[in-house]
Amino acid sequence: MPLQSAEDRAASRPVLPEDVFFSTTDAKGVITHANDTFLRLAAMTEGDAIGRPHNVIRHPEMPGAAFHLVWDELEAGRPVCAYIANRARDGARYDVLATIAPIADGYLSIRLRPGVEELQGWVLEAYDEVAAAEDRHRSMGGTRSAVAERGADRLAAALAEHGYATVADFTRAVLPREIEALLRDLPPIDPDTTRRGALGVVLQAAEEIGRVVEPFAGRLRDFEQLAEQISAERAAVTPAIAQVAGVRRDLHALAGLLRDAAQPAADQPAAADRPATDAAGELAELTDRLAGFAGEAVDRLETVPVRLTELQRHLRDLALRISMLVLMDTMVSRFTAEVISSGEARGTELRLLAGALEHGLAQVEEETAIVTHLLRQIPELVEAGVRGTDRVTLRLDGWAARVTAAVSSGELGNRRGDVVALRDAVLAATRDRFLALTPIVGLSARLRQTPVRFELDEALVQLALVRGGVADLA
Repeated sequence: MPLQSAEDRAASRPVLPEDVFFSTTDAKGVITHANDTFLRLAAMTEGDAIGRPHNVIRHPEMPGAAFHLVWDELEAGRPVCAYIANRARDGARYDVLATIAPIADGYLSIRLRPGVEELQGWVLEAYDEVAAAEDRHRSMGGTRSAVAERGADRLAAALAEHGYATVADFTRAVLPREIEALLRDLPPIDPDTTRRGALGVVLQAAEEIGRVVEPFAGRLRDFEQLAEQISAERAAVTPAIAQVAGVRRDLHALAGLLRDAAQPAADQPAAADRPATDAAGELAELTDRLAGFAGEAVDRLETVPVRLTELQRHLRDLALRISMLVLMDTMVSRFTAEVISSGEARGTELRLLAGALEHGLAQVEEETAIVTHLLRQIPELVEAGVRGTDRVTLRLDGWAARVTAAVSSGELGNRRGDVVALRDAVLAATRDRFLALTPIVGLSARLRQTPVRFELDEALVQLALVRGGVADLA
């Protein structure tokens, strides 16, 4: 039955907002740890799960292509998100969003209820189409690896059709939206859960980290909107750079013509009645200086598109890392409360999750520093470029008058027409004071006003309490 079958989805086991759960595997995908929520939804005991390959809960209608793409990301060292339909041991289906990340000696997978229906819907439709194609290829004698590879190509094409050029792009875009839905729907942990003892300290500290991080997580959509705005406005940078580069080129060419005019003809001595050659030489030097100013502007502005591309990518990486951090912290909080309620000894799992939380916090700190640097650097480059064009335009009227005088004097000889054409081209390009730069200047101002601050000090204090609290647990 297709995954998008209304009948099959209606009969699925419900996954609630508070059902945030995890498992870990070794490098080959064999389950090493699983929490109680995992076991409950999978209708398994711990003995059923530990030591079994993770595909023990794979739904038969899931295409192999989905797992092929997931493994490609993990083996490249990247976290990955995927909508997954699982089948429990008792035959019930349950759907999750799985976020899987490499850890020491294996992988950590945190699952939650899918919260963005329109995303999950088209992904399941794509899965059904790819699974049908895999069945056809398999019936024609395709090997398992060939079926998976062709299916992966087909699924990657479906992602691209929806605007995700890579699986990494899909993960960057989807997880922040799902975290936004999680924070909206997630009920608080039972306030009666004890906060005493080492586990109580861990729970309270993890909840405090959540309070520090969640306001920043509330700005994830702002980061995505800024990334989209950069993508839309980056196109305006190229014609602006081309305009300034064209002015530099024309000024260099004009300076060359003026230098030629400044040299007396080989068969003519430089006489006192030819003082204009000195004027032409001085004008050539001025023109070269203007070309140098334009060149300085181009050198700065040419870097801007590259930096904008980096900023766009790092904004999305920052949104992803914040989302991962929220997810890790939520998992630590929920699992700690679960351990307190059950009374079980789960120190190994708590230490593993605390380590993942620490790693997530470090990654947010790193990405924040990169984004903050780019938000400062790009306006500085734009401002330096604009200063260069200003140095041209401030001198332009006087320069143009001197060129016109040189043309009228007749000293330029047969170069006159070319000089006039280049002068007019420069004046036309600069008539509106490099108007093409206006969108870049506006974007630069908006970037400078974009606050990206993440106060890590309190989160680091609370993280130390988490690590201390789990250090000696059995």
